[in-house]
Amino acid sequence: MGRENSHTLEDDVVIAFDAVSTPYRALRRPRRRAERLLAKIQERLALISSLRSLGFWSWNAATDEVWASKHTRSILGLDEDAVLARERLLAAIHPVDRANALQAISATARQGDTVEMELRVVGQGSEIRWITAKAKAFRDANGVIQRVAGYVIDDSQRKRAEAESLKQQQQITHLTRVAMLGELSGALAHELQQPLTAILCNAQAAQLLTAKAEFNLEELREILRDIVSDDKHAGQIIQHLRSLLMRGEMQIQRVEIGDLLHNVLALARGTLMERNVQVDARVDEGVPAVLGDRIELQQVLLNLILNACESMSANAAADRRIEIVVARDAEHGAVRTSILDRGKGIEPNQLDRIFDPFFTTKDSGLGLGLAVCQSIVAAHNGRLWAANGRDRGAAFHFTLPIAERERD
Repeated sequence: MGRENSHTLEDDVVIAFDAVSTPYRALRRPRRRAERLLAKIQERLALISSLRSLGFWSWNAATDEVWASKHTRSILGLDEDAVLARERLLAAIHPVDRANALQAISATARQGDTVEMELRVVGQGSEIRWITAKAKAFRDANGVIQRVAGYVIDDSQRKRAEAESLKQQQQITHLTRVAMLGELSGALAHELQQPLTAILCNAQAAQLLTAKAEFNLEELREILRDIVSDDKHAGQIIQHLRSLLMRGEMQIQRVEIGDLLHNVLALARGTLMERNVQVDARVDEGVPAVLGDRIELQQVLLNLILNACESMSANAAADRRIEIVVARDAEHGAVRTSILDRGKGIEPNQLDRIFDPFFTTKDSGLGLGLAVCQSIVAAHNGRLWAANGRDRGAAFHFTLPIAERERD
């Protein structure tokens, strides 16, 4: 026989192997392609996570299993190899925020909307970290939830920066308040001297009266009433000073702008008298309360009133008048306060700059007063702006949102 017709057992084995392996290799190729594609996707996912500090996660509704990326586990303080379920994931959330997280997840499950919220989580070593979490529910054709997926972002560094910025802002606000009260110091000392002198004079008069064998009891009672009244007046001045000098956290409460204005004018009375400034204050009837920090809003009013006094220093004494109007701004759901003076006004090229930090038109000014006032009003969700009067002087206006229960 020729070579071409010879056939061995070895040839049969090779033929059989090829017959079996050919479809196996055909099946294995798509699998390898899928594995390579999955590896690329995971690499890209890891790259995205590292660039944006994102951590991805997914919850399987059928099995209650949670898949979490390596970065997610790191953010939430979870072991890399731990088997996760929904409850274990929720346990990483700070107890204070857990109820809100559950409520948000339930709302997502019912409505299918995407939800995003800020949460605190308890990381490794009981470290408290801030995260932004986003989740979305995915359903099948029948509307049954299949899975909920989302991502988390570690916001701890941003939160720390915000806290530090807020702390610095509070310090600047406080220092500006102290500097402002420094301008008032002479007038305040004079203002305090009046009731203290009256108390002393009345006390001496009472001593002389009681030294007599017979004295008028009603006259003594009148003297004592004057002493009590003057003492209360001095106490109020000291209390206003103390509250303005205190530095603390913002205390939000219902504030009647009319009452606030009355207290500020009482505090500034000595300066107004010293500079021969008349004040016409009008508070419209039925002006609603606002929500705010009483001390910080006092600082805004006091600063604007002192600036108005300063702007009229070159005016004749009879021409120094400030008009203050408090009215409801129904269109914007706010209370609007306006301080109008009769000074020289604001240079047109300075109108856009007067609220910039360290910009000042005063020889000895810090350039922080108006910038701080604007930041305070903005923190109260209000607006502060300036304009020139129709005929003369400058007008400063600020609005503050009406307290919710006062809207109706």
